[in-house]
Amino acid sequence: MKKLKLTNISIPYLILIVITLVLIHLDSSFEKAEDLTSLDIISESLICFQLAIWMYFEKAGFKNKNYYCWMLGGLITLYSGVLQDLMDEFYELEGLLGELENILVPVGVAMVSIAVILRFLEEEKNKLKTEAIYNKSIKDPLTGLYNRYYLEEHLETLLNKLIDITPDVSVAFIDIDNFKAINDIYGHIKGDEFLTMLGVEIKSCIRESDYAFRYGGDEFLIIYPNTKVKTALAVMERVRENISASLEKKGIESGLSIGITTYQKSENYKKLMDRVDKIMYRSKRNGKNQITVAKS
Repeated sequence: MKKLKLTNISIPYLILIVITLVLIHLDSSFEKAEDLTSLDIISESLICFQLAIWMYFEKAGFKNKNYYCWMLGGLITLYSGVLQDLMDEFYELEGLLGELENILVPVGVAMVSIAVILRFLEEEKNKLKTEAIYNKSIKDPLTGLYNRYYLEEHLETLLNKLIDITPDVSVAFIDIDNFKAINDIYGHIKGDEFLTMLGVEIKSCIRESDYAFRYGGDEFLIIYPNTKVKTALAVMERVRENISASLEKKGIESGLSIGITTYQKSENYKKLMDRVDKIMYRSKRNGKNQITVAKS
């Protein structure tokens, strides 16, 4: 493995050595230049040296082997052009060799530019893929809402951040009534359709600043920052009525039992979940498909 890596690194430099020797041999057949410009010689020599260094370190920036080879080819071409420009300081070059630098330098720059653009596009594509994978890991596939994993990882930090900004953080907890019966009677496909429908309804009734989670199989949690309980109640009532109307049209006997409260700064998210869950169960005990509000 070490021999292979050494070979991969050495080959480009062997190519540079061959190119250097060939150009020196070809150029030395011309007459030597009389007026040598030391500054040009030093600057062009440094450019050649710099390009040789880039060939080594640029590999770390390329994950795609083809793009790296394209970059490598561009650097070698650019090196050849700059070297020929340097040789032009020593010899009175004529013909094709005299014009070679004017061909190789632009071609080398173009190849390097293309390689950099391709690498950038690949990185952007990979970022989008990574973001898509991450979103899949934190979103529920049926409803498109945040899943329980995301809730448990981030909810407490989120609540602490929100309560520092505003004292009014309303929390709504939703439970689908008779959901097990829906799955048993109509099948799990219908049950999934119900969950999808509820997810769409919830997303249509929240702002960008709100957070909605699918907490369990038939349970949902919504966080309303900077929102009074009265406002959260109005929003949840609209969700409940819309879902009830849709279920009634389909002849499905179900609804939403909802509990609403205000987050207290002294409690962690587990205590909040326990409290809002108990508030929701008051709706269950009082006949289901209704909303119960309790500030504490």
